[in-house]
Amino acid sequence: MDVRNSTISLQVFAGDGREAVRAGVADMTLHRSLLMRIFIAIAVLAGAVSARAAVEETQSPAPHNRLAIVIGNSSYGSGKLPHLANAVNDANKLSESLSRLNFDVMTGTDLSRAGLEKLFSDAAAKLPRMSAVLIFYAGHGVQIQGENYLLPTDTDPDSLDALKASSIKLNDVIARFASRDRQTFIFLDACRNNPLAGTDGAGNGLAQVEVGENSFVAFATQPGNVTVDGAGDNSPFTTALAKNIEIPGLSISDMMIRVRNETEALTVGRQVPWDQSNLREQFYFTEEQTLDPAKLSASLSRILADPVAKQKLQIELASNDLQTAVLIVGQTLRSIDMADETAAPKPATGGTQVASLTTEESIEGARQSVVSGLQTLIVGGSGDGAAAAATDGLARNVQTELRRLGCYRMDVDGDWGKGSVRALTDYYRNRKMAVSSTEPTVELLSDLFLQSGRVCKQPVIIKAKPETKKVRLASDGDQPSGKAAKAGKRAQKSQANRRPAAPPPDISGGIGIGGIF
Repeated sequence: MDVRNSTISLQVFAGDGREAVRAGVADMTLHRSLLMRIFIAIAVLAGAVSARAAVEETQSPAPHNRLAIVIGNSSYGSGKLPHLANAVNDANKLSESLSRLNFDVMTGTDLSRAGLEKLFSDAAAKLPRMSAVLIFYAGHGVQIQGENYLLPTDTDPDSLDALKASSIKLNDVIARFASRDRQTFIFLDACRNNPLAGTDGAGNGLAQVEVGENSFVAFATQPGNVTVDGAGDNSPFTTALAKNIEIPGLSISDMMIRVRNETEALTVGRQVPWDQSNLREQFYFTEEQTLDPAKLSASLSRILADPVAKQKLQIELASNDLQTAVLIVGQTLRSIDMADETAAPKPATGGTQVASLTTEESIEGARQSVVSGLQTLIVGGSGDGAAAAATDGLARNVQTELRRLGCYRMDVDGDWGKGSVRALTDYYRNRKMAVSSTEPTVELLSDLFLQSGRVCKQPVIIKAKPETKKVRLASDGDQPSGKAAKAGKRAQKSQANRRPAAPPPDISGGIGIGGIF
Protein backbone atom coordinates (compact mmCIF):
# COMPACT_ATOMS: atom_id res chain seq x y z
CA MET A 1 0.00 0.00 0.00
CA ASP A 2 1.35 3.41 -0.95
CA VAL A 3 1.10 5.54 2.14
CA ARG A 4 1.81 8.77 0.27
CA ASN A 5 -0.91 8.07 -2.18
CA SER A 6 -3.21 7.22 0.68
CA THR A 7 -2.32 10.48 2.42
CA ILE A 8 -2.86 12.40 -0.73
CA SER A 9 -6.18 10.62 -1.24
CA LEU A 10 -7.21 11.46 2.32
CA GLN A 11 -6.21 15.08 1.85
CA VAL A 12 -8.12 15.23 -1.36
CA PHE A 13 -11.08 13.57 0.31
CA ALA A 14 -10.86 15.96 3.23
CA GLY A 15 -10.64 18.87 0.89
CA ASP A 16 -13.62 17.62 -1.04
CA GLY A 17 -15.47 17.20 2.26
CA ARG A 18 -14.75 20.81 3.26
CA GLU A 19 -15.92 22.01 -0.12
CA ALA A 20 -19.04 19.90 0.24
CA VAL A 21 -19.72 21.37 3.68
CA ARG A 22 -19.18 24.87 2.32
CA ALA A 23 -21.51 24.09 -0.55
CA GLY A 24 -24.10 22.65 1.85
CA VAL A 25 -23.93 25.70 4.07
CA ALA A 26 -24.29 27.92 1.04
CA ASP A 27 -27.27 25.89 -0.11
CA MET A 28 -28.85 26.10 3.36
CA THR A 29 -28.32 29.87 3.43
CA LEU A 30 -29.86 30.18 0.00
CA HIS A 31 -32.82 28.04 1.02
CA ARG A 32 -33.25 30.03 4.23
CA SER A 33 -33.17 33.27 2.25
CA LEU A 34 -35.70 31.92 -0.22
CA LEU A 35 -37.93 30.65 2.58
CA MET A 36 -37.74 34.01 4.31
CA ARG A 37 -38.65 35.80 1.11
CA ILE A 38 -41.57 33.44 0.52
CA PHE A 39 -42.73 33.92 4.12
CA ILE A 40 -42.58 37.70 3.75
CA ALA A 41 -44.45 37.54 0.45
CA ILE A 42 -47.15 35.38 2.03
CA ALA A 43 -47.44 37.76 4.99
CA VAL A 44 -47.68 40.78 2.71
CA LEU A 45 -50.26 39.03 0.55
CA ALA A 46 -52.27 38.02 3.61
CA GLY A 47 -52.09 41.58 4.91
CA ALA A 48 -53.21 42.92 1.56
CA VAL A 49 -56.10 40.47 1.47
CA SER A 50 -57.06 41.40 5.03
CA ALA A 51 -56.78 45.09 4.24
CA ARG A 52 -58.87 44.64 1.11
CA ALA A 53 -61.44 42.66 3.05
CA ALA A 54 -61.53 45.37 5.69
CA VAL A 55 -62.01 48.04 3.03
CA GLU A 56 -64.71 46.05 1.30
CA GLU A 57 -66.40 45.46 4.64
CA THR A 58 -66.23 49.16 5.44
CA GLN A 59 -67.49 50.21 2.03
CA SER A 60 -70.32 47.68 1.91
CA PRO A 61 -73.66 49.19 2.90
CA ALA A 62 -74.84 48.54 6.43
CA PRO A 63 -77.77 46.14 6.69
CA HIS A 64 -81.16 47.80 7.01
CA ASN A 65 -82.41 47.78 10.59
CA ARG A 66 -85.43 50.05 10.06
CA LEU A 67 -88.55 48.59 8.52
CA ALA A 68 -91.25 50.48 6.61
CA ILE A 69 -94.64 48.97 5.73
CA VAL A 70 -96.31 51.26 3.18
CA ILE A 71 -99.89 50.65 2.05
CA GLY A 72 -102.04 52.52 -0.46
CA ASN A 73 -105.59 51.40 -1.28
CA SER A 74 -107.35 53.30 -4.07
CA SER A 75 -109.71 50.88 -5.85
CA TYR A 76 -112.51 49.41 -3.72
CA GLY A 77 -114.98 46.76 -4.80
CA SER A 78 -118.03 48.30 -3.18
CA GLY A 79 -119.76 51.32 -4.63
CA LYS A 80 -120.23 52.62 -1.08
CA LEU A 81 -116.47 53.11 -0.83
CA PRO A 82 -115.50 55.63 -3.53
CA HIS A 83 -112.28 55.44 -5.49
CA LEU A 84 -109.36 57.31 -3.90
CA ALA A 85 -107.18 58.64 -6.69
CA ASN A 86 -104.28 59.68 -4.47
CA ALA A 87 -103.83 56.70 -2.12
CA VAL A 88 -101.64 54.52 -4.36
CA ASN A 89 -99.66 57.60 -5.47
CA ASP A 90 -99.14 58.52 -1.82
CA ALA A 91 -97.81 55.05 -0.98
CA ASN A 92 -95.42 55.01 -3.93
CA LYS A 93 -94.12 58.51 -3.21
CA LEU A 94 -93.44 57.80 0.44
CA SER A 95 -91.82 54.46 -0.41
CA GLU A 96 -89.30 56.28 -2.57
CA SER A 97 -88.42 58.68 0.25
CA LEU A 98 -88.07 55.91 2.83
CA SER A 99 -85.86 53.86 0.50
CA ARG A 100 -83.51 56.82 0.20
CA LEU A 101 -83.48 57.00 4.00
CA ASN A 102 -82.22 53.39 4.18
CA PHE A 103 -85.43 51.77 5.36
CA ASP A 104 -86.23 48.21 4.37
CA VAL A 105 -89.43 49.14 2.51
CA MET A 106 -92.33 46.73 1.95
CA THR A 107 -94.99 48.33 -0.26
CA GLY A 108 -98.49 47.04 -0.96
CA THR A 109 -101.18 48.70 -3.07
CA ASP A 110 -104.87 47.87 -3.54
CA LEU A 111 -104.69 45.05 -1.01
CA SER A 112 -107.57 42.80 -0.01
CA ARG A 113 -107.90 41.66 3.59
CA ALA A 114 -105.87 38.54 2.79
CA GLY A 115 -103.24 40.71 1.09
CA LEU A 116 -103.00 43.01 4.12
CA GLU A 117 -102.72 40.08 6.50
CA LYS A 118 -99.93 38.54 4.42
CA LEU A 119 -98.03 41.83 4.23
CA PHE A 120 -98.25 42.27 8.00
CA SER A 121 -97.23 38.65 8.56
CA ASP A 122 -94.19 38.93 6.26
CA ALA A 123 -93.20 42.18 7.98
CA ALA A 124 -93.57 40.67 11.46
CA ALA A 125 -91.02 37.99 10.52
CA LYS A 126 -88.40 40.74 10.12
CA LEU A 127 -89.03 42.36 13.51
CA PRO A 128 -86.27 40.63 15.55
CA ARG A 129 -83.50 42.51 13.73
CA MET A 130 -85.29 45.87 13.53
CA SER A 131 -84.72 48.89 15.77
CA ALA A 132 -87.63 50.89 14.33
CA VAL A 133 -90.82 50.17 12.37
CA LEU A 134 -92.89 52.63 10.33
CA ILE A 135 -96.39 51.89 9.03
CA PHE A 136 -98.00 54.23 6.52
CA TYR A 137 -101.59 53.65 5.42
CA ALA A 138 -103.45 55.65 2.80
CA GLY A 139 -106.99 54.54 2.02
CA HIS A 140 -110.40 54.28 3.61
CA GLY A 141 -110.47 54.18 7.39
CA VAL A 142 -113.42 54.54 9.75
CA GLN A 143 -114.25 54.61 13.44
CA ILE A 144 -116.95 52.42 14.97
CA GLN A 145 -117.84 52.80 18.64
CA GLY A 146 -114.60 54.69 19.25
CA GLU A 147 -112.36 52.08 17.58
CA ASN A 148 -110.56 52.60 14.27
CA TYR A 149 -110.63 50.19 11.32
CA LEU A 150 -108.46 50.08 8.19
CA LEU A 151 -110.49 49.00 5.16
CA PRO A 152 -109.08 46.52 2.62
CA THR A 153 -110.30 46.75 -0.98
CA ASP A 154 -112.76 43.87 -0.46
CA THR A 155 -114.41 45.37 2.62
CA ASP A 156 -118.14 44.69 2.92
CA PRO A 157 -119.77 47.96 4.07
CA ASP A 158 -123.38 46.76 3.97
CA SER A 159 -123.64 46.61 7.77
CA LEU A 160 -121.61 47.38 10.87
CA ASP A 161 -121.00 43.71 11.59
CA ALA A 162 -120.00 42.98 7.99
CA LEU A 163 -117.65 45.96 7.88
CA LYS A 164 -115.97 45.03 11.16
CA ALA A 165 -115.59 41.41 10.08
CA SER A 166 -113.98 42.30 6.74
CA SER A 167 -111.60 45.05 7.94
CA ILE A 168 -108.61 45.27 10.27
CA LYS A 169 -108.55 46.91 13.68
CA LEU A 170 -105.91 49.59 14.02
CA ASN A 171 -105.38 48.63 17.67
CA ASP A 172 -104.51 45.08 16.58
CA VAL A 173 -101.85 46.46 14.23
CA ILE A 174 -100.40 48.64 16.99
CA ALA A 175 -100.34 45.72 19.44
CA ARG A 176 -98.61 43.51 16.87
CA PHE A 177 -95.76 45.89 16.06
CA ALA A 178 -95.32 48.11 19.12
CA SER A 179 -92.57 47.19 21.58
CA ARG A 180 -90.82 48.88 24.47
CA ASP A 181 -87.47 48.00 22.88
CA ARG A 182 -88.34 49.22 19.38
CA GLN A 183 -89.69 52.55 18.13
CA THR A 184 -92.93 52.25 16.17
CA PHE A 185 -94.38 54.98 13.94
CA ILE A 186 -97.82 54.90 12.33
CA PHE A 187 -98.96 57.51 9.81
CA LEU A 188 -102.62 57.43 8.80
CA ASP A 189 -103.89 59.30 5.76
CA ALA A 190 -107.22 57.54 6.15
CA CYS A 191 -109.71 59.87 7.80
CA ARG A 192 -112.58 59.47 5.30
CA ASN A 193 -116.36 59.70 5.38
CA ASN A 194 -117.89 56.66 7.01
CA PRO A 195 -120.24 54.86 4.56
CA LEU A 196 -122.35 53.89 7.58
CA ALA A 197 -122.30 57.32 9.24
CA GLY A 198 -125.53 57.90 11.09
CA THR A 199 -125.72 54.25 12.13
CA ASP A 200 -125.43 53.76 15.87
CA GLY A 201 -121.73 53.88 16.86
CA ALA A 202 -120.37 54.87 13.43
CA GLY A 203 -118.71 58.25 13.02
CA ASN A 204 -116.67 60.15 10.44
CA GLY A 205 -112.92 60.36 10.48
CA LEU A 206 -110.82 58.46 13.01
CA ALA A 207 -110.85 58.41 16.80
CA GLN A 208 -108.02 58.81 19.29
CA VAL A 209 -106.11 55.61 20.02
CA GLU A 210 -104.34 53.93 22.90
CA VAL A 211 -100.73 54.43 21.84
CA GLY A 212 -98.50 51.41 22.38
CA GLU A 213 -95.22 51.55 24.27
CA ASN A 214 -92.49 53.57 22.57
CA SER A 215 -94.88 54.45 19.74
CA PHE A 216 -95.93 57.47 17.71
CA VAL A 217 -99.22 57.77 15.81
CA ALA A 218 -99.92 60.62 13.36
CA PHE A 219 -103.32 61.38 11.81
CA ALA A 220 -103.78 63.35 8.61
CA THR A 221 -106.37 65.50 10.38
CA GLN A 222 -107.94 66.09 13.79
CA PRO A 223 -110.18 63.46 15.44
CA GLY A 224 -113.61 63.16 13.91
CA ASN A 225 -112.70 65.27 10.88
CA VAL A 226 -112.27 64.07 7.30
CA THR A 227 -109.31 64.66 5.02
CA VAL A 228 -109.17 66.67 1.82
CA ASP A 229 -108.14 64.76 -1.31
CA GLY A 230 -106.41 67.73 -2.90
CA ALA A 231 -106.05 68.63 -6.54
CA GLY A 232 -102.60 67.16 -7.21
CA ASP A 233 -101.22 63.63 -7.51
CA ASN A 234 -100.86 63.36 -3.74
CA SER A 235 -102.96 64.26 -0.73
CA PRO A 236 -102.05 67.44 1.17
CA PHE A 237 -100.85 65.42 4.18
CA THR A 238 -98.59 63.13 2.15
CA THR A 239 -97.34 66.08 0.12
CA ALA A 240 -96.22 67.82 3.32
CA LEU A 241 -94.85 64.60 4.81
CA ALA A 242 -92.78 63.69 1.75
CA LYS A 243 -91.47 67.24 1.52
CA ASN A 244 -90.14 67.25 5.08
CA ILE A 245 -89.23 63.67 5.94
CA GLU A 246 -85.88 63.88 4.11
CA ILE A 247 -84.78 67.23 5.52
CA PRO A 248 -81.56 66.56 7.45
CA GLY A 249 -81.37 67.04 11.19
CA LEU A 250 -85.11 67.22 11.91
CA SER A 251 -86.41 65.19 14.82
CA ILE A 252 -89.82 63.61 14.30
CA SER A 253 -91.33 66.26 16.58
CA ASP A 254 -89.88 69.13 14.54
CA MET A 255 -90.85 67.40 11.30
CA MET A 256 -94.47 67.03 12.40
CA ILE A 257 -94.66 70.74 13.25
CA ARG A 258 -93.69 71.49 9.66
CA VAL A 259 -96.11 68.88 8.30
CA ARG A 260 -98.95 70.26 10.43
CA ASN A 261 -98.40 73.86 9.36
CA GLU A 262 -97.98 73.05 5.68
CA THR A 263 -101.01 70.73 5.56
CA GLU A 264 -103.15 73.37 7.23
CA ALA A 265 -101.94 75.95 4.69
CA LEU A 266 -102.59 73.61 1.75
CA THR A 267 -106.16 72.96 2.93
CA VAL A 268 -106.88 76.55 3.99
CA GLY A 269 -107.39 75.47 7.59
CA ARG A 270 -109.79 72.60 6.88
CA GLN A 271 -107.29 69.90 7.84
CA VAL A 272 -104.89 69.99 10.80
CA PRO A 273 -102.76 66.87 11.40
CA TRP A 274 -102.58 65.52 14.94
CA ASP A 275 -100.22 63.11 16.64
CA GLN A 276 -100.01 61.04 19.80
CA SER A 277 -96.66 59.97 21.21
CA ASN A 278 -95.29 57.61 23.81
CA LEU A 279 -91.72 57.64 22.48
CA ARG A 280 -88.91 57.08 24.96
CA GLU A 281 -86.32 59.02 22.98
CA GLN A 282 -86.17 61.31 19.98
CA PHE A 283 -86.06 59.88 16.46
CA TYR A 284 -84.41 61.18 13.28
CA PHE A 285 -85.47 59.83 9.91
CA THR A 286 -82.21 61.08 8.38
CA GLU A 287 -79.92 59.42 10.94
CA GLU A 288 -78.82 56.84 8.36
CA GLN A 289 -79.23 59.14 5.39
CA THR A 290 -76.39 59.22 2.84
CA LEU A 291 -76.30 62.22 0.53
CA ASP A 292 -74.07 62.43 -2.52
CA PRO A 293 -71.44 65.15 -1.90
CA ALA A 294 -71.22 65.81 -5.65
CA LYS A 295 -74.92 66.58 -5.85
CA LEU A 296 -74.78 68.75 -2.74
CA SER A 297 -71.90 70.71 -4.21
CA ALA A 298 -73.60 71.02 -7.61
CA SER A 299 -76.86 72.16 -5.98
CA LEU A 300 -75.06 74.86 -4.00
CA SER A 301 -73.28 76.06 -7.14
CA ARG A 302 -76.56 76.28 -9.07
CA ILE A 303 -78.23 78.23 -6.27
CA LEU A 304 -75.36 80.71 -6.01
CA ALA A 305 -75.44 81.23 -9.77
CA ASP A 306 -79.15 82.17 -9.67
CA PRO A 307 -79.77 85.56 -7.95
CA VAL A 308 -83.34 84.66 -6.98
CA ALA A 309 -82.34 81.25 -5.58
CA LYS A 310 -79.38 82.82 -3.77
CA GLN A 311 -81.70 85.31 -2.08
CA LYS A 312 -84.00 82.46 -1.01
CA LEU A 313 -80.98 80.62 0.39
CA GLN A 314 -79.98 83.61 2.49
CA ILE A 315 -83.53 83.79 3.86
CA GLU A 316 -83.54 80.07 4.72
CA LEU A 317 -80.17 80.39 6.46
CA ALA A 318 -81.80 82.64 9.04
CA SER A 319 -83.62 79.62 10.49
CA ASN A 320 -81.89 76.52 9.06
CA ASP A 321 -78.48 74.94 8.78
CA LEU A 322 -76.67 75.28 5.47
CA GLN A 323 -77.33 71.77 4.17
CA THR A 324 -81.03 71.93 4.99
CA ALA A 325 -81.34 75.38 3.43
CA VAL A 326 -79.63 74.17 0.24
CA LEU A 327 -81.96 71.16 0.02
CA ILE A 328 -85.07 73.28 0.58
CA VAL A 329 -84.10 75.86 -2.02
CA GLY A 330 -82.87 73.09 -4.31
CA GLN A 331 -86.39 71.70 -4.42
CA THR A 332 -87.40 74.72 -6.49
CA LEU A 333 -84.73 73.78 -9.03
CA ARG A 334 -85.44 70.05 -9.01
CA SER A 335 -88.19 70.17 -11.62
CA ILE A 336 -85.87 72.08 -13.95
CA ASP A 337 -83.12 69.52 -13.34
CA MET A 338 -85.48 66.62 -14.07
CA ALA A 339 -86.62 68.29 -17.29
CA ASP A 340 -83.00 68.84 -18.31
CA GLU A 341 -82.10 65.20 -17.57
CA THR A 342 -85.04 63.99 -19.66
CA ALA A 343 -84.38 66.27 -22.62
CA ALA A 344 -80.59 66.20 -22.73
CA PRO A 345 -78.72 63.07 -23.88
CA LYS A 346 -76.20 61.61 -21.45
CA PRO A 347 -72.67 62.83 -22.22
CA ALA A 348 -70.06 60.39 -23.43
CA THR A 349 -67.05 59.44 -21.34
CA GLY A 350 -65.14 62.54 -20.40
CA GLY A 351 -68.26 64.74 -20.39
CA THR A 352 -69.10 67.28 -17.74
CA GLN A 353 -71.99 65.42 -16.11
CA VAL A 354 -71.61 65.23 -12.32
CA ALA A 355 -71.13 61.62 -11.27
CA SER A 356 -71.59 60.02 -7.87
CA LEU A 357 -68.50 60.50 -5.70
CA THR A 358 -66.59 57.33 -4.98
CA THR A 359 -62.97 58.53 -4.74
CA GLU A 360 -61.11 60.87 -2.45
CA GLU A 361 -60.06 62.98 -5.42
CA SER A 362 -63.62 63.69 -6.51
CA ILE A 363 -64.72 64.38 -2.93
CA GLU A 364 -61.89 66.86 -2.60
CA GLY A 365 -63.01 68.49 -5.84
CA ALA A 366 -66.53 68.91 -4.46
CA ARG A 367 -65.10 70.29 -1.22
CA GLN A 368 -63.01 72.90 -3.02
CA SER A 369 -66.05 73.97 -5.03
CA VAL A 370 -68.05 74.39 -1.81
CA VAL A 371 -65.21 76.34 -0.17
CA SER A 372 -65.15 78.73 -3.11
CA GLY A 373 -68.91 79.20 -3.03
CA LEU A 374 -69.09 79.75 0.73
CA GLN A 375 -66.22 82.22 0.58
CA THR A 376 -68.46 84.42 -1.54
CA LEU A 377 -71.73 83.69 0.28
CA ILE A 378 -70.60 84.11 3.89
CA VAL A 379 -67.22 85.82 3.97
CA GLY A 380 -67.75 88.16 1.02
CA GLY A 381 -67.71 91.89 1.69
CA SER A 382 -65.19 94.52 2.74
CA GLY A 383 -64.49 96.71 5.74
CA ASP A 384 -64.22 95.94 9.46
CA GLY A 385 -68.01 95.78 9.96
CA ALA A 386 -68.41 93.29 7.14
CA ALA A 387 -65.53 91.21 8.49
CA ALA A 388 -67.07 91.08 11.98
CA ALA A 389 -70.48 90.13 10.56
CA ALA A 390 -68.82 87.46 8.42
CA THR A 391 -67.06 86.03 11.50
CA ASP A 392 -70.32 85.86 13.47
CA GLY A 393 -72.15 84.39 10.48
CA LEU A 394 -69.44 81.78 9.97
CA ALA A 395 -69.55 80.72 13.63
CA ARG A 396 -73.33 80.54 13.56
CA ASN A 397 -73.36 78.41 10.41
CA VAL A 398 -70.79 76.02 11.87
CA GLN A 399 -72.93 75.72 15.02
CA THR A 400 -76.05 74.89 13.00
CA GLU A 401 -74.21 72.26 10.97
CA LEU A 402 -72.87 70.68 14.16
CA ARG A 403 -76.39 70.69 15.58
CA ARG A 404 -77.73 68.96 12.45
CA LEU A 405 -75.04 66.29 12.90
CA GLY A 406 -76.09 65.79 16.54
CA CYS A 407 -72.95 67.26 18.11
CA TYR A 408 -74.12 70.72 19.25
CA ARG A 409 -76.94 71.00 21.79
CA MET A 410 -76.79 74.64 22.85
CA ASP A 411 -78.38 77.82 21.52
CA VAL A 412 -77.17 78.85 18.08
CA ASP A 413 -75.93 82.37 18.79
CA GLY A 414 -72.77 82.84 16.71
CA ASP A 415 -70.70 83.10 19.89
CA TRP A 416 -67.85 80.64 19.48
CA GLY A 417 -67.13 79.65 23.07
CA LYS A 418 -66.30 76.57 25.11
CA GLY A 419 -69.57 74.83 24.21
CA SER A 420 -68.85 75.21 20.50
CA VAL A 421 -65.30 73.93 20.91
CA ARG A 422 -66.60 70.96 22.88
CA ALA A 423 -69.14 70.17 20.15
CA LEU A 424 -66.47 70.35 17.43
CA THR A 425 -64.15 68.12 19.48
CA ASP A 426 -67.02 65.65 19.86
CA TYR A 427 -67.51 65.72 16.09
CA TYR A 428 -63.82 64.91 15.46
CA ARG A 429 -63.84 62.14 18.07
CA ASN A 430 -66.88 60.44 16.56
CA ARG A 431 -65.31 60.58 13.12
CA LYS A 432 -62.02 59.26 14.55
CA MET A 433 -60.15 62.30 13.26
CA ALA A 434 -57.32 64.26 14.86
CA VAL A 435 -58.31 67.73 16.05
CA SER A 436 -56.38 70.08 13.78
CA SER A 437 -58.10 73.29 14.85
CA THR A 438 -61.04 74.28 17.03
CA GLU A 439 -61.79 77.58 15.29
CA PRO A 440 -64.62 78.07 12.76
CA THR A 441 -63.33 78.33 9.19
CA VAL A 442 -64.85 78.16 5.74
CA GLU A 443 -62.99 74.90 5.17
CA LEU A 444 -64.53 73.41 8.30
CA LEU A 445 -68.01 74.59 7.29
CA SER A 446 -67.51 72.99 3.88
CA ASP A 447 -66.57 69.66 5.45
CA LEU A 448 -69.59 69.75 7.76
CA PHE A 449 -71.91 70.71 4.90
CA LEU A 450 -70.89 67.61 2.92
CA GLN A 451 -71.50 65.26 5.88
CA SER A 452 -74.86 63.48 6.02
CA GLY A 453 -76.71 61.49 8.65
CA ARG A 454 -75.93 61.99 12.34
CA VAL A 455 -72.31 61.81 13.42
CA CYS A 456 -72.85 62.20 17.17
CA LYS A 457 -75.61 59.69 17.84
CA GLN A 458 -76.16 60.00 21.56
CA PRO A 459 -79.93 59.68 22.02
CA VAL A 460 -81.87 62.64 23.30
CA ILE A 461 -83.81 61.04 26.14
CA ILE A 462 -87.22 62.52 26.85
CA LYS A 463 -87.25 62.61 30.63
CA ALA A 464 -90.41 62.68 32.70
CA LYS A 465 -90.95 65.68 34.92
CA PRO A 466 -89.86 65.02 38.53
CA GLU A 467 -92.69 64.41 40.90
CA THR A 468 -93.49 67.10 43.45
CA LYS A 469 -92.48 66.13 46.96
CA LYS A 470 -95.36 65.20 49.18
CA VAL A 471 -96.15 67.70 51.89
CA ARG A 472 -98.02 66.76 55.04
CA LEU A 473 -101.25 68.67 55.14
CA ALA A 474 -102.19 70.29 58.44
CA SER A 475 -104.98 68.64 60.38
CA ASP A 476 -108.00 70.57 61.56
CA GLY A 477 -106.96 73.18 64.02
CA ASP A 478 -103.28 73.09 63.06
CA GLN A 479 -101.80 76.23 61.66
CA PRO A 480 -98.77 75.43 59.45
CA SER A 481 -96.18 78.12 59.53
CA GLY A 482 -92.82 78.99 58.07
CA LYS A 483 -91.32 76.56 55.55
CA ALA A 484 -94.16 74.04 55.95
CA ALA A 485 -96.77 76.64 55.01
CA LYS A 486 -94.78 77.77 51.96
CA ALA A 487 -94.18 74.18 50.90
CA GLY A 488 -97.87 73.42 51.20
CA LYS A 489 -98.78 76.37 49.01
CA ARG A 490 -96.21 75.32 46.40
CA ALA A 491 -97.59 71.77 46.37
CA GLN A 492 -101.16 73.03 45.93
CA LYS A 493 -100.05 75.34 43.13
CA SER A 494 -98.19 72.47 41.46
CA GLN A 495 -101.25 70.25 41.67
CA ALA A 496 -103.36 73.00 40.11
CA ASN A 497 -100.87 73.41 37.28
CA ARG A 498 -101.01 69.68 36.58
CA ARG A 499 -104.74 69.51 36.02
CA PRO A 500 -105.67 67.65 32.82
CA ALA A 501 -105.62 69.88 29.76
CA ALA A 502 -108.92 70.84 28.18
CA PRO A 503 -110.05 68.58 25.32
CA PRO A 504 -108.98 69.66 21.82
CA PRO A 505 -111.26 72.25 20.26
CA ASP A 506 -113.78 71.32 17.60
CA ILE A 507 -112.12 72.70 14.51
CA SER A 508 -114.04 70.82 11.88
CA GLY A 509 -115.12 74.19 10.56
CA GLY A 510 -111.52 75.09 9.82
CA ILE A 511 -110.55 77.11 12.91
CA GLY A 512 -108.15 75.83 15.54
CA ILE A 513 -104.66 74.68 16.31
CA GLY A 514 -103.29 71.16 15.94
CA GLY A 515 -101.14 69.47 18.53
CA ILE A 516 -100.57 66.41 20.66
CA PHE A 517 -103.56 64.85 22.36
